[in-house]
Amino acid sequence: MTVDATFDMQVLRDGNLPSHLLAVVQTDQAPSTPPLMLPIDATLFARGFRAELNIPVTAPGIAAPIPWRLENSQVLVVTLPVIQITVPHVRSLPLLLLYGMGLETEQNLLAFSLLPVNVVEEFPNAAAMSLILSRYRDDSFERTYRHNQGIWKNILALGLNDTRNLELVQNAWNVTAEARRIRQRSSRQP
Repeated sequence: MTVDATFDMQVLRDGNLPSHLLAVVQTDQAPSTPPLMLPIDATLFARGFRAELNIPVTAPGIAAPIPWRLENSQVLVVTLPVIQITVPHVRSLPLLLLYGMGLETEQNLLAFSLLPVNVVEEFPNAAAMSLILSRYRDDSFERTYRHNQGIWKNILALGLNDTRNLELVQNAWNVTAEARRIRQRSSRQP
């Protein structure tokens, strides 16, 4: 699916506006699926990730996007340049961007976004964490597994710079992968 070079977004609060809009598609998604549109600040993205976005160079003196009012209304809109990217897992990207760009710093919230509370409570005992997670119902476990695998693949693809968040996600992924191995071993036993 093709997207325009710019996109108009409504401004909810006139301050700390994004500089660009990511049009995100997943590696294995159907071409007809519309991209997920995520606003970013290019400077914060460059600080948080090693991946190059190939942002077109703007002419000297061009300011950041400036909000403007829709004709005959009080609605503020900003026109953002669109950058198309492909990632391994679209659904986990907003969470990764939130932490990778430093817009959220509370690590407990990240941990609870990756693993159930009763699993996180066992930290730092990874074996206990994996065992508890392995006992979750199939649908809950698979949702957690896919999410954590996806965010880990996104980290590898985009090159997250923040080692604290990287280690937290890596620990959650390791616990999740071990929980899956426990589930597979128990399903093979008579």
